Amino acid sequence: MARFEKIKTSYQDRKLSPELKLWKAVLAVAANDAIQNRVVKVDVYNDIDRARNWFREPTQNFFQVCLYAGYEPLYIYNKMKKAIEKQEEKEKNERKKYLS
Repeated sequence: MARFEKIKTSYQDRKLSPELKLWKAVLAVAANDAIQNRVVKVDVYNDIDRARNWFREPTQNFFQVCLYAGYEPLYIYNKMKKAIEKQEEKEKNERKKYLS
């Protein structure tokens, strides 16, 4: 979860309800799963793909989680789209390195 701790701030979280903290944590775990390295973490490959697809192809569930966590779904969608694309480019370069 370390890479996406910017989603929450510790000062703000002290004032938040337990329910809001829970939904922020749900969103942070999904974000962390989505940006894991598929080249290194082969054993969780399907989990990573599911997390990435959850952000790429938002459903009602995605919108509800974002709203329950206090975030604008479109903002999260755009941020995660960029983060996932960046991670996939990194993975592509790693694969090239392994194959050469």
